[in-house]
Amino acid sequence: MKYWNIRPAIQGLAFIILSGFGGAGVFAQATDAEQGQIVIDDLSKPELRSQIERVQDEFYKVFNANNDDDDFDITCHKVTVTGTNIPEVACEPNFMIQRRGRNANDYKNGTDELLSGAALLNELQPSFALLTEKMNAFGRENEYFRELNQVLQMLRSRLAELEQ
Repeated sequence: MKYWNIRPAIQGLAFIILSGFGGAGVFAQATDAEQGQIVIDDLSKPELRSQIERVQDEFYKVFNANNDDDDFDITCHKVTVTGTNIPEVACEPNFMIQRRGRNANDYKNGTDELLSGAALLNELQPSFALLTEKMNAFGRENEYFRELNQVLQMLRSRLAELEQ
């Protein structure tokens, strides 16, 4: 069994235990006042989503604080997809938010056509590649950031498993 100590900035997620359930299972434990434990396997989808949001917020907060280019900072906000009443959290880099805003203004002024989401992503591929490079480099330098990423991937993996 491997233990990964997660620093106190993520209150509630004290450590991750890798163990086997059906091959390669993951259990996360949270501590409370009496050292109670919560196993990822026992978390409902809403509880997993809540934990994902908490860890994701910390993950991007740490990256943004250490990133020297504000265009590559990640901003998270709640959005409600058309046709639903259920808000979701969307996180995207500032360069994408700014480009979408410029495109909307240009469209409104009649100087450009409105880009689809796919066209916008395609146009910004070089910036996304650079963002990935920056995050990977920071992950190599910063153990806490790496640990947050690992926790986030484990939680997302469990949620995906439940949604199948």
